[in-house]
Amino acid sequence: MKAHPINRRRFLQGAIALPLLPSLMGATQIKKAPKRLVCVGTQLGWYKPDFFANNPSARLIQPFIKAGVGNYLTTISGLDHKGPTGNGHSLVYTLFTGQVLHSISLDQLVVPKLGADTRYESLQLCAGEQRFNAPVSLNKNGIPLPPIIRPSVLFAKVFGGKVADLERQQYLLESGRSLLDEVSVDAASLQNRVSREDGEKLDEYLTSVRDVEKKLARRRDWLDKPFAKPEPGFKMPTEENVAHSMMIQNEDLMWDLMALAIKNDACRVFSLTIPLADGALMLNGNLMGAGYHNLSHHGNKKAKVDALVAIETAHMAGAARFMKTLRQTQDVDGSNLLDNTTLLIGSAMADASKHRRVDFPLMLAGGGYRHKQHISCGENEAYQNEMACDLFVTVLQHLGFEQDRFATSQSNLNAALL
Repeated sequence: MKAHPINRRRFLQGAIALPLLPSLMGATQIKKAPKRLVCVGTQLGWYKPDFFANNPSARLIQPFIKAGVGNYLTTISGLDHKGPTGNGHSLVYTLFTGQVLHSISLDQLVVPKLGADTRYESLQLCAGEQRFNAPVSLNKNGIPLPPIIRPSVLFAKVFGGKVADLERQQYLLESGRSLLDEVSVDAASLQNRVSREDGEKLDEYLTSVRDVEKKLARRRDWLDKPFAKPEPGFKMPTEENVAHSMMIQNEDLMWDLMALAIKNDACRVFSLTIPLADGALMLNGNLMGAGYHNLSHHGNKKAKVDALVAIETAHMAGAARFMKTLRQTQDVDGSNLLDNTTLLIGSAMADASKHRRVDFPLMLAGGGYRHKQHISCGENEAYQNEMACDLFVTVLQHLGFEQDRFATSQSNLNAALL
């Protein structure tokens, strides 16, 4: 099958909608800037010798330095979930859940508070097709949330689709609401006719129905509100390739569209999964000689390591560009978007070459934390027994949550980061 490269510049040309402009808001309308969270996880880990900021020549840090945002990040070593250490691929999705099975991920935990006032409560993204279903976002029941894998779909969500598409959405929403009304009436009529145990099950069911009703009502309310508009003459790409080989190109678009969604306040909570890709990737216009998955099993062979780091550097270049865009964009309170956006990048695959899950590579960026540092928890006496979830507790508290525990946490990293 012939590959159809995506022209990122053309794709985004005209997609620049107006940002939030404090000068156009009345003085009484200007509020404290909202907090935002972006969680990014890769299924194939990161090459740790080039990941941590305590190494001035670390290749994965260079894109941030070149973009002028190197002072807005912190890398952390010595943290993991202290859980089973079997096949690393089997639990890569637990990065933001704390390796507690059937539990909620960090990004979804913050949705009720951070996502209440935007068109989308949260957006789950993936840079192309997945070999197996292991996204980093899980709902309160621990069920993986299906991600958007096509940049064109994300674009349509942020900037709206055709009139016919919107009319169809309205029809489906109204139909869904009608069906739920009927189900609720039927279920309510049974409440006085069932046993206590069945009554409890029925209450749980009705609660889930009401949750769906609230989501439908929210979507219906937002359907009537105008989307931000791309410039006249912009045309979406007629063909789009989400095969493994085009991962970097799709990921670049995802990073840029996330920045646009934040600038237009369409969403404040995001997750991005960088999937396991068996095939070779297109990088700098050339098809690499070995597959991404194969390169992750490098065995410390220099040629393989260099090729792997080139891929991972491309991942980080997208993140650095995203941070630069946010830093250059004013927020509603006069600060910049980066200072109010927490970016977490990591992997529950600590060493893909050996499938190890001990000592995750973790990066915290933006968000107004105490940055320009590397925290080595295993070597720092103050952080000898810290868990990866201790970092997440600090993030939750910084985002305004009164919470001192999350999943497997034992403490927090407040003293080092706040």
